[in-house]
Amino acid sequence: MKYEKGITLTALVGYVIVFTVIIAIMTTITNYLYRNIGAVKETPSFVAEYNKFCMFFIADVKNNSSIRTITDQTIEFEDGTVYEFKSNKMYRNDKLIARYINDVQFTGSQQVVNGVTKNIINVNMDMGTGRENLNRNTDFVLKYW
Repeated sequence: MKYEKGITLTALVGYVIVFTVIIAIMTTITNYLYRNIGAVKETPSFVAEYNKFCMFFIADVKNNSSIRTITDQTIEFEDGTVYEFKSNKMYRNDKLIARYINDVQFTGSQQVVNGVTKNIINVNMDMGTGRENLNRNTDFVLKYW
């Protein structure tokens, strides 16, 4: 018996337990990976829509030093440019600039920095259509020079 080579029942049970644990860990990691890949695949369309809005909005913010009116979902700059949220879309002067928007809130405030009063517009935007939503809360500083 001393020289017989083989596997014992105890070793076989140990191998089965180790392989079961390894398969369970690999399954958990794979599920987590595929769930996150799905979220990443959906997000870029919302990010692109937010970037389109920011592209237009930043240009108008830097060209105006004050706003005429501001409500939760509408803002009008001194040059007459109007941003309006309606029907899950953002419009600039009645032209569509962003889609997939669930909610937008515009708020205005002032802040004094080194003796200079700056007008600040806060845009809180929630975007998305599926299980993943993109929520951005951004401050924009109007032209002050």
